[in-house]
Amino acid sequence: MVFTLRFDLNPNFGLIYPIESRPYGYSYNEWSAKWWQWLLSISKPSSPAFDSSGKNAGVQQKYPNVFFLCQTYEKSGVIPKRSISLPKDKAIFIPIINWISLMHHDGETDKELFDKATKSMDVIGDMKISINGITLKENLRNFRALSPFFEVELPQDNIIGISPGRRRAISDGYWILFKPLQTEISLTSVGSCSSGATKIGVDYEIILW
Repeated sequence: MVFTLRFDLNPNFGLIYPIESRPYGYSYNEWSAKWWQWLLSISKPSSPAFDSSGKNAGVQQKYPNVFFLCQTYEKSGVIPKRSISLPKDKAIFIPIINWISLMHHDGETDKELFDKATKSMDVIGDMKISINGITLKENLRNFRALSPFFEVELPQDNIIGISPGRRRAISDGYWILFKPLQTEISLTSVGSCSSGATKIGVDYEIILW
């Protein structure tokens, strides 16, 4: 399962945490596992990934300092326009492009899961971030983070469409963790998987309070 993201932010933004840092006590690798645990724990009717308005963005957000954003699930077939409201003290963690491998869905051993996740991210499509009109492309490949193995709890009617229950997983991908924003922003994302066969996108209007 693959997600991709390309986005623009205006007019001001918080700085990006370096890939080697440990914001709020966790590495990018560890935050990526927590992001997947969050997203996959939510059933499809309440999922932020299938949300067209932004009303589900706050579902099961439990970390006091970090807010998770997602784009559209690759099989949703829509490009939603979402409006969300965040406190100014929240950092934002979002994927540029990522993959998760699940036991008994993407492989039967840890090695099979690892190989599928890493190979899926070894060849990727275009990545671009435009901030205040300035496009960043050259250094985005430095923001690759491979998660440790972790457990996810899939609910009934989960977004992957497989049987519920606990699954072992591993993720690989490219992520950005922004320090808390200081002003309201508009965020637009479009993207495609490495083959170009899957195209997704999202528009966010982020209001701060």
